[in-house]
Amino acid sequence: MAKSSQTSNSTLSFIKLTRGLVWLVYAYTVIAIVFLVLGFVLLLLGANADVPFVHFVYRIAAEFLQPFRGIFPPHQISDRSYFSAAGLFAIVMYSFFSVALHSLISYLTLKQAQYDKELERL
Repeated sequence: MAKSSQTSNSTLSFIKLTRGLVWLVYAYTVIAIVFLVLGFVLLLLGANADVPFVHFVYRIAAEFLQPFRGIFPPHQISDRSYFSAAGLFAIVMYSFFSVALHSLISYLTLKQAQYDKELERL
């Protein structure tokens, strides 16, 4: 009985640690999506890159866009605005990854609740 309780405690600790790490990656992807969407919209609307806020958003979004850069060429819409298909593709890919992480968090939360109930019975 004590061995089972110890195994359940270590399993529960592992689930909690894993869940915490997945939450961190999930938060990273949500932040990436926010900056990519902001950068996409600002680029589409031809925002002035000399403005500090716009420059900051472009710089951060460029880091998240790096794995997708070069997949699709940007299309110039007017003299200052561009449509970034790579940016839109990155938003979609980060969103799919975010949904998968959300599902994993839900699964780990369910497992954590099951192990909590098992420990209460012991």
